Amino acid sequence: MKSYVVALALGMLLAAFYAVQNSGTVIVKFLTWQWSLHQGIWEVLVFAAGAVLMWITSLFAQLEYKNRYKSDTKELKRRIAELEDEKRSLLNALQREGNAGSREVFPQGEYVANEGVEAEK
Repeated sequence: MKSYVVALALGMLLAAFYAVQNSGTVIVKFLTWQWSLHQGIWEVLVFAAGAVLMWITSLFAQLEYKNRYKSDTKELKRRIAELEDEKRSLLNALQREGNAGSREVFPQGEYVANEGVEAEK
């Protein structure tokens, strides 16, 4: 936060120097309005307006990113819960088979130990 304040103060100081050095008067016309301002002040105001518009735009982009992050996180948590349930049901099935005292031999020569957790060759 301190670096942000220092950068803002430095930018304001540079803008003040620019405004003082460009003291010629210009007439600014926009639609039906007409203003007479010092050139430096006018250019600093235009720069500040652009900075404010970019800041507002970045806020909207940040909110969009935050919402996308929340929805992705919610989907991943749902998927983790599904996989945990599947893991639990598979472990329960293996334990039931192991408690029956049988060894099931698989076609590749693997078998499940009585604990129902380890697979050995």
